[in-house]
Amino acid sequence: MTSTFDRALDLLDAILTAELGSTGYPGNAQLAEQFGLDQAQISRMLKDLAALELVERDGQGRGWRVGLGYLALAAEAGDADLVTAARPLLRRLVTRWHEPAWLSVRSAGVALTVEVESSHWSSYVAAAPGAVTPLWCTGPGRALLLDHTEQELAELLSSVEFVGGGPLAVRDVRALAVRNAADRAAGVVVADREFEHDVVDFSAPVRGRSGAIVASLSVAVPRFRLGGRSQEIAASVVEAAKELEVRAASREARRDGPPGP
Repeated sequence: MTSTFDRALDLLDAILTAELGSTGYPGNAQLAEQFGLDQAQISRMLKDLAALELVERDGQGRGWRVGLGYLALAAEAGDADLVTAARPLLRRLVTRWHEPAWLSVRSAGVALTVEVESSHWSSYVAAAPGAVTPLWCTGPGRALLLDHTEQELAELLSSVEFVGGGPLAVRDVRALAVRNAADRAAGVVVADREFEHDVVDFSAPVRGRSGAIVASLSVAVPRFRLGGRSQEIAASVVEAAKELEVRAASREARRDGPPGP
């Protein structure tokens, strides 16, 4: 039996999916039809979610989007050891390349930015704490999915319409799987004009102690400022991601302390 709590979670997920897709912010009638409920039920559920700041009205008041409470909860879900260990590495990347660098984790089907080191040129990327971007057409998002098989990608992105993104973004799961396979072999995602026009994301996966991908580390560079440095930038991001894995594991081990008798 589906509980009210389960329905509320499904409702929140539907609002987030619509916000990231091409349909825009959904209204009460659209959500009621989607879930097979009457508008009074949907209205009560939305009112409860809004009271927790998990959803809010969009700027025009016509539909719903995720709220600050949701973003705050998602940001707090980022591993504290990982975030703390990432800060000096992000600063090092910015000092070297003079471009923004940030750390992302996967949350509710999106790439969530949990730590950022800005540069003078940061305005051209969606790199701010709490920012959410699609998984399928961004360097950070694709790096988070590098271990996924084509079937796993199809299941995860079943509601994605592959509309939007930059001019070189993939447009279906098959193309994403092929592109990810090539990047998996290289150990780094170079997302050229996949999200922003004329911007290249260099993103490397960050693995936890189990070997699973837990985050991605990224640097974004406008194409006109690359100057033949693509391989060097990509290598530096991979190096920083590897160092982050070591530093985060060390911090976690120190925090946990020696095993008991």
